[in-house]
Amino acid sequence: MLSFFENLHRVNRTANVYSILRRYFAMNAFDGVITTLGVIMGAFIANVTDSRIILLTVLSTSFALFISGTWSAYITELAERKLAMHELEKKMLHSLEKSRLARSVRLIALEAALVNGTSPFAMAMLILAPFFLTHFSGFPLMLAFQCSVAISLLLLALLGAYLAIISRQGIFLLGLKMVFAGILAIFLSMALKAI
Repeated sequence: MLSFFENLHRVNRTANVYSILRRYFAMNAFDGVITTLGVIMGAFIANVTDSRIILLTVLSTSFALFISGTWSAYITELAERKLAMHELEKKMLHSLEKSRLARSVRLIALEAALVNGTSPFAMAMLILAPFFLTHFSGFPLMLAFQCSVAISLLLLALLGAYLAIISRQGIFLLGLKMVFAGILAIFLSMALKAI
């Protein structure tokens, strides 16, 4: 098992996979937060009073994001990596189909797929936690809405801080930019209430 992870680390470092995985994580975590926030705000402005409806709606959306992210990333990343491998084969005049490179291509595509699909799903589950409390322990529904919005904004701030650290930018400013996107989503959702 240890040799598998050592090999995985070597492949990731050699093929510069870590930067790809960071991008997939950041973009799709952001999508997961904003999408879940949108669904929860939709439930709020529609005066949904049954936590089960909110849970089922967000879970259904989260599973769709997971499947979409995993499937699309695997197929896309595999196609891109295979294209690069075929171009290398043309230059070498030799098939690489059974090579270590070919195995690495599939492994990289699988990693990208898992990060791409898991990150929005994980964000949605964190945001949904207060509604699980409402459903299973009688936690007040209005407080669940408030906590979910707060968790969403906190996750956006942390995501901004993470991106600031890896890009050596100002943590506060980038965190604020991410939080602003969440506030904009809330504002637009509330504006729909007037319709």
